[in-house]
Amino acid sequence: MDLPSTFKYAGWKISFTLLEPTSPQTAQTKTIVCVHGTPWSSVVFQSIVDALQAKFSCRILLYDLPGYGQSQSYTAPMSQTPEQGLFLGDTSVSFQAKALSALLQELAIDGREGHPVSAVIAHDISGTIVLRSHLIHRCNFSNMLLMDTNAVLPWGDGFYKLARSQPQVFLQLPSNIFEAVVRAVTRSAVYDANKLDGGWEDRTVEPWIKPEGGEDLDAQQRPSSFVRQIAQANDADVAEMLDQKLYGQVRCDVKILWGEKDLWIPKEKMEQFSAMLGDRMKEFVVVPDAGHLIMIDQPERVAAEVLNWIDC
Repeated sequence: MDLPSTFKYAGWKISFTLLEPTSPQTAQTKTIVCVHGTPWSSVVFQSIVDALQAKFSCRILLYDLPGYGQSQSYTAPMSQTPEQGLFLGDTSVSFQAKALSALLQELAIDGREGHPVSAVIAHDISGTIVLRSHLIHRCNFSNMLLMDTNAVLPWGDGFYKLARSQPQVFLQLPSNIFEAVVRAVTRSAVYDANKLDGGWEDRTVEPWIKPEGGEDLDAQQRPSSFVRQIAQANDADVAEMLDQKLYGQVRCDVKILWGEKDLWIPKEKMEQFSAMLGDRMKEFVVVPDAGHLIMIDQPERVAAEVLNWIDC
């Protein structure tokens, strides 16, 4: 996925692209914002983007979260106190929501101060990022499509709990063992491992793995980037919204997709979250034979659900 544009925010260089429609824009041309989760990148939206561009005349914003994919470049601001601990740069959900809000404001598509509202598609942890940008930072959206997202507590499976509690252990793994871990995590996110053939697995794990024979500093920092986004996951970023019952204050309609074979997020959590949305919860779709990476397991079905949901 080519992300040629850069937005600088709080020391991060956020890579993004705003795909324009092939036909002339009108006042009704809608923008669709795609926000990926962890440990992924914007590449997971490829099939959805292809379907949208084939069907509708709309603008599509794709970007890699700070610390992910093509947005791993970080320089501490001059005014910032040197950070302590294992990692440089904030990749928490709370920070990601601020970064998303700032990017939408920069592009004048945040639905505030006369800016047009956008539709938003969010997968995995980015559902929580989008909800914070909406409920806390006051970004407005026309509607939301949330796919396999965990917006209630607790977070994570056994691997993620271990990585959060002992990140230094994973930083010390030999490169070949670390790569095996990253690939195993990716395979656990699909129902049909054959769907990762044809380059999908390599494209998904590439941001975290040092290239063969690569000596560049960026490549050496990739394992740290992978561990950082797990270690910095903070339950408080969700607890804040739960404690204040903010999900009942969502201001747009919501559709939820969940892969029936998702081993990362059980259906009960999705149902618990959907109940908190009240009247804004419009549709809960269970996609058969799909794991956590629902758009890779069932690209045609997911594309159909997206096209049915949005009216560009």
